[in-house]
Amino acid sequence: MAKANQKVVFDNVTPIIKEDKKLNKETQKDPRFTNELVDQIRGSEAEISGLKSTNSENTKLVNELKIDQYVGLITHVAPLKLSVSGNLTKADTRAISEDLVNECNMSKANAKLLKDNSVKFVVKFDVPSQATPEMIRDIMEDNGITSQTKLKQAVNPQDDIMLGDKIARMIYGKMKSVKNTEGVAEDKFVQTDLTADDIKIIEETLADAKRMWEAVEKANKESSKDQSEDNHQVKDTFKALGI
Repeated sequence: MAKANQKVVFDNVTPIIKEDKKLNKETQKDPRFTNELVDQIRGSEAEISGLKSTNSENTKLVNELKIDQYVGLITHVAPLKLSVSGNLTKADTRAISEDLVNECNMSKANAKLLKDNSVKFVVKFDVPSQATPEMIRDIMEDNGITSQTKLKQAVNPQDDIMLGDKIARMIYGKMKSVKNTEGVAEDKFVQTDLTADDIKIIEETLADAKRMWEAVEKANKESSKDQSEDNHQVKDTFKALGI
């Protein structure tokens, strides 16, 4: 069963004071995950990966598990220093990404999505440093956020939807709010009209294009490296000649 009620423990003794984290020059918290947070996110990820079929019950469970992950990570990210543009430092970004992938067994793509949306949530809703999981859930409830899809819609302007999302929707489908037999609206993944064979051809085409891109990228890097070495040799020659 999902660890839906498991929560990370925080110190709530100090009163919550609204602050501008973008102006705070001191890192307030270690970006590395606590054991409790690792257990929470890893447990939810394992349960999501273990679901073999797509139905209304599983979709509801996945939504709950993803929200659990967001609540945990948003609460963890809130005390960290943000740049003027609302981003984590490179060191904090690297630490969180590594913990999500290495400790929580998430794919790099899912880890990036969880991290990026969590940071945007903190900025969008001006989450204070000492926010509790309960406070995060209250914000979500007030804004009708019950799934990852709705959270992405809340923190990303329509014209800022990631290209990967657009491509995925075109090929596979997207989440839609659909009324069940009881007339209650619930999130459901709706497939595109493409057949499995159509999708396989698209995936193979993308894979071929990716291999070509990687080959060109490697060649460009090697060319840049050679050019840099040539420049250094020229400078050394000029220096030796006193020019």
